[in-house]
Amino acid sequence: MEREGIFLHDMKNFLLKYLGKNGIIELSIFISFLIFYKISRYIAIGDASTAFENARKLIEFEKNLGIFTEPIIQGLFLSKISLIKILNTFYMYVHIPATVVFFVWLFKKYNKKYYWIRNGFIIANCIAVIFFITYPCAPPRMLSEYGFTDTLLQISNVNLYNGFFSGFFNQYAAVPSMHFGNAFLIAIAVILYAKNSYKWLVLIYPLFVLLVIVITANHFYLDAVLGGVIVIAPYPLMWTISTLAQYKIMIVKRC
Repeated sequence: MEREGIFLHDMKNFLLKYLGKNGIIELSIFISFLIFYKISRYIAIGDASTAFENARKLIEFEKNLGIFTEPIIQGLFLSKISLIKILNTFYMYVHIPATVVFFVWLFKKYNKKYYWIRNGFIIANCIAVIFFITYPCAPPRMLSEYGFTDTLLQISNVNLYNGFFSGFFNQYAAVPSMHFGNAFLIAIAVILYAKNSYKWLVLIYPLFVLLVIVITANHFYLDAVLGGVIVIAPYPLMWTISTLAQYKIMIVKRC
């Protein structure tokens, strides 16, 4: 108990020194939101038959658009076993830490911009949860009849359907892809706010995430497109509300 007390005391001092009181509050907000997000994904698990029906409709829609090439893209990489394992690891473990690192960077370097981006991020992910609830959709890896391979199960021996990892994933939350959406938001924010001349290289991140989710058969192209739209959508609305609020305040002061 004494060691635990010392550890917690040291951790508190470290956080206060590095993040400050406001940083600890923001960290608490993010932890609370992640807990809500995880719980909501359990609630959002939809009916399997509906999820597969929606996935097949999405495939037909992509075929009509002439963009249903995900099985072809995946097939180009299936023989590269080591690479596939790396991509599966990236898909499972990098998404959340990368997002946390981005927000810590934004909080420390561009604090005035942080709250604007944070609010939009939370709104966007709440919108995503609504999609998970109202539009369950099976991921490509579940649709072998279309030529997809479940690389997580067959190559990396990760079983998302039973066992330890099954509790961390909603199997029918393919639409939208927030892996891509959040990566896209990170790239846009870095380009807008960072002052480094090489900041445009950050565009590699969402492009790489797009490649990862297609090669691992976890998302369709349209999942990524919708994820990108959803993370941007809150900001025009937030700007409009903020502008109207400021306008009303000016009118009140004049009166």
